[in-house]
Amino acid sequence: MKPVLDHEKLSGLQGLIGKEKCEAALERFKDELRTCVQAIEAEVPDPAESAHRLAGVAGMLGFDDLEEQSRRFLAAVHEDPDDVASSTKALIDSARRAESELAAMA
Repeated sequence: MKPVLDHEKLSGLQGLIGKEKCEAALERFKDELRTCVQAIEAEVPDPAESAHRLAGVAGMLGFDDLEEQSRRFLAAVHEDPDDVASSTKALIDSARRAESELAAMA
């Protein structure tokens, strides 16, 4: 299993945009993460939209496992319906680990 957070990647982002903007991005990500997970768990009509939003932001911030699981979920939704249940579980598990990591950073 990949680490929850690539601290080096997050530090690099902080170096590029500054501490204040990086912290604001993490706060927005916390809210987005919560919203997306709730949507996916509720099986909204287009869960791929939520996973797509997660994938981009998660990767930028250093949550590489969450990005990977989001992309796997997207692939399952679009290409392999038999894998949707297992990829949903993996995505939710990864999201919960990311939430715990974010809470520990506070």
